Amino acid sequence: MESQSSTQIKVGIFLSVGIIFILGSIFFLGADKALFTNYIRIHAHFDQVQGLSEGSVVSLSGINVGNVEKITFLPEVNALDVKMKVNENFRARIRKGSQVEIRTQGALGDKFVFIIPGDPKAEMVDQGDVLEVARATDLIGVISERGGETGKIFDIINDLHKMTSAMTANNRMERLMANLEKASNSLNAAGTQADKMITQINSNGGGEKLAKSIDRMNSIMTKIDKGEGSLGALINDPSIHNQLKNMLGGSTRKNNVKSLLRTSIEKEEK
Repeated sequence: MESQSSTQIKVGIFLSVGIIFILGSIFFLGADKALFTNYIRIHAHFDQVQGLSEGSVVSLSGINVGNVEKITFLPEVNALDVKMKVNENFRARIRKGSQVEIRTQGALGDKFVFIIPGDPKAEMVDQGDVLEVARATDLIGVISERGGETGKIFDIINDLHKMTSAMTANNRMERLMANLEKASNSLNAAGTQADKMITQINSNGGGEKLAKSIDRMNSIMTKIDKGEGSLGALINDPSIHNQLKNMLGGSTRKNNVKSLLRTSIEKEEK
């Protein structure tokens, strides 16, 4: 009887030690080796935390390096102090000048702190340093940051909805597309005809003739602008214009003067 009791005591002690060992293993391994890890505490001051909570992930370039330890109101300014607990092993990658922002991940919209590394040549952050807050870059963050302007976005969406509804009513869009197609076909046909005309002109030497005519016309206009010839002098010299105006009296004399001018211009151009 005494021997049986001793055996039961030994079994009980063995089970107790085993249970304590298993619980200890779970605690040490499940706690992410918390007892063997050193942390530094750094801060960031946000105007709003957009749902960020204590325990949220702190990410450095996409790698989880810590958690949000505490969020408190700053008494002297209208902002929130986010205290982050970051693994000491990653301290060398967090330099002074690094920035932080609150981002959203997952379908449920979980918030986390994203650390944007600074200049690698800068000094490492110290215990208690405050990192600068960067402008939000993710869509949800931008909408949250520009909360007062979000209404304009919905107004624009509403206007677009009204416009598309009006265009699709009574098959307007279908008719509009049909008209656009007809207009496009007409333009293509006109372009084809124009190409044929240009080809015909070029094949008969018309292009060269047209170019010569344009050069000749340009030469005449240049002489007129310089005041050369009778017509150039008439246009550029106001005294001649006044004299001619005085000469133009009755209809008979007017016709004689016009004939004289026409003859003079023709001789000048030859």
